[in-house]
Amino acid sequence: MKIYSLIDEFSSLSPCILTLGIFDGVHMGHQKIIQNLIFRSEKKYCSVLLTFYPHPKEILDPDRKFFYLNTLSERIYNLKKTGIKNLIVHPFTKNFSKLNTKNFFQKILHSKFRMKRIITGYDFRIGKNRKGSHEELKKFSRIYGFQIDRVSPYKVKNRIVSSTKIREYLLLGKIKWANQALGYFYTLSGNVIKGKGIGKTISFPTANIQVDSKKLIPKNGVYAVKINYLDKIYRGMLNIGINPTIDQKNQKINIEVHIFNFFENIYGKRIDVLIIDMIREEKKFSTLQELKTQIGEDEINIKKFFSCEKKN
Repeated sequence: MKIYSLIDEFSSLSPCILTLGIFDGVHMGHQKIIQNLIFRSEKKYCSVLLTFYPHPKEILDPDRKFFYLNTLSERIYNLKKTGIKNLIVHPFTKNFSKLNTKNFFQKILHSKFRMKRIITGYDFRIGKNRKGSHEELKKFSRIYGFQIDRVSPYKVKNRIVSSTKIREYLLLGKIKWANQALGYFYTLSGNVIKGKGIGKTISFPTANIQVDSKKLIPKNGVYAVKINYLDKIYRGMLNIGINPTIDQKNQKINIEVHIFNFFENIYGKRIDVLIIDMIREEKKFSTLQELKTQIGEDEINIKKFFSCEKKN
């Protein structure tokens, strides 16, 4: 896959088939669009996926925090796995956002890519304030002689898959649906950093993970997880929360994982935590002993969970 950091860096001798969007999460709906793109391009045309960074919401509404399903490097990695040949990650700026639909089409989509076909999602919009609808795109297609494929929505359990819906479900702790919609396990990655060491004192040492500040963190609670460290998979339990039993004044979200049957020192090392399912919500306990007892029960429940998963 060739990666371009600006639209102007891209050039092709052959006409292109194009799709464009943010593609945060590269979920099953996105993959359906990309599969259509690759199928249509075959050997005759070049396939191009045009995406943008940062997310328009970050630029147009800077006072409101926006969190991503994928960091940019994760998005590029997931897009590469689809088999797309050309990826353009164009900067989204305030000036860029001011391009109206006509100029966006004429100056960028038509002139730069010589499109023979554009593949869009069911809710596709382009141009300033997202005013460019599918109907307006059809007008341009008649003028410039290209075709449009509008891909129907992908559904999981009768719910339309979208990045917005996946964020919503992750924040509710509904991990199974989110994972099905993504087509892979939602993952938190980062370097292991020093924590307060409380876990060791209650016989459950944890690895505290420093996750990208723009990454969406699921609902506070305890999760069954798999851990990828140096391409080896381990099982464990993840706690997301503010540790209310230990530090009642703390409001910072901590992400810490206890890896089963693991005794290596991994401070400073990078690990990937694949979130399988939520076991329970975060609780406040009266004593450390109560917390230790609950964590012991959590470990038993999670090991049972993995045992049942293996049998199925």
